[in-house]
Amino acid sequence: MKKYIVEYDTEAESDIGNLNKWLAEKSSYEFAKRFINRIFDEIENLSYLAGVLPPSRNMMPLRYHPEAKTMPVGKCRLTVIFHIEGDYVIVDKILPSAMVTY
Repeated sequence: MKKYIVEYDTEAESDIGNLNKWLAEKSSYEFAKRFINRIFDEIENLSYLAGVLPPSRNMMPLRYHPEAKTMPVGKCRLTVIFHIEGDYVIVDKILPSAMVTY
């Protein structure tokens, strides 16, 4: 099984920052930090899973990349949209799962 290096697009980094800010406002900074760290841990699993997951057939993820794939994270509350480029998994966008229909 091939191992990939996970990288984040600037838009995905912005999504994480916005999510962190929103969580901190709604609950606490500590909760937001723990939640975001769990999300990062789950996204790191793409280093092994990216090659196994099928390409998305939904039009919405394909807006971000023509070979986009998706993976639910955070107990399916969020969806990570990503693509593979050589030895890298590029995370393009992180959205609430309700916005992405399957």
